Amino acid sequence: MKDQTMTAYIMAAAISIGSLLISVLIANLIKYEGGSNPKDKQKRRIWFWIIGVLALIVTLVVGFVFILPGIKIPTMQTRFTNALFIGAGCGFVLYIIIGFIVSKIFKNGKVGNWF
Repeated sequence: MKDQTMTAYIMAAAISIGSLLISVLIANLIKYEGGSNPKDKQKRRIWFWIIGVLALIVTLVVGFVFILPGIKIPTMQTRFTNALFIGAGCGFVLYIIIGFIVSKIFKNGKVGNWF
């Protein structure tokens, strides 16, 4: 029982941190644009939020497609589903909080444009 709920929380945290690393990579791959109206900052910000929403979706899909079918007891399925939704929400919040901290630490770098 507790193992499956912990699986949901750990999976959500791992996907969020992995997604944050992907966001950092994408932000660094977007080149600086010159001129009077550069769009590079906007592209980095948009990709940060797209990856965050995808992390939320991937967490739910992995939980429902790969883990939930292996749980046979209905009560444990309900507990896992609840833990999955809570974990996905907390993972999204974790993604935003760590992303905010990273963007403020590296405010003069490419990831500083996320917020």
